[in-house]
Amino acid sequence: MKRFCVVFSLCVMMLSAVPAFAGQEAALPPVIEGVVRNLDFFAQPWALWRYENHFLHDVIRLNNDRIGVSLISPVGFEVKLVYNVNTLDVLYSDTFLHEKSVREAMRRESISVADAIKLAKSVAGILKN
Repeated sequence: MKRFCVVFSLCVMMLSAVPAFAGQEAALPPVIEGVVRNLDFFAQPWALWRYENHFLHDVIRLNNDRIGVSLISPVGFEVKLVYNVNTLDVLYSDTFLHEKSVREAMRRESISVADAIKLAKSVAGILKN
């Protein structure tokens, strides 16, 4: 019964996010799916600790120990980082500046890093119980 309640709560939480993204035919944005699929990284206390004011645009799991994230800075730069999931060490970092239309499109498809971390911690807390 407890497992059913957890699954039901997750479904309700994910479906409640759908109205905010109504133009996407009832599908969660890929960045939110990426956060939920990579809870082992985003629910850690110091995940992305220097980038709280950035926006998360993309998440790619490279292998069991590495994850790639694409962030948008408040001034519009794209920051690509590869982390070691276990140690939270940055293995690769690069910065790009795209033209304005691309930056705006990326920003619309992003969520704030702070919200991504809150989402991951909430889901991890639900699954733990």
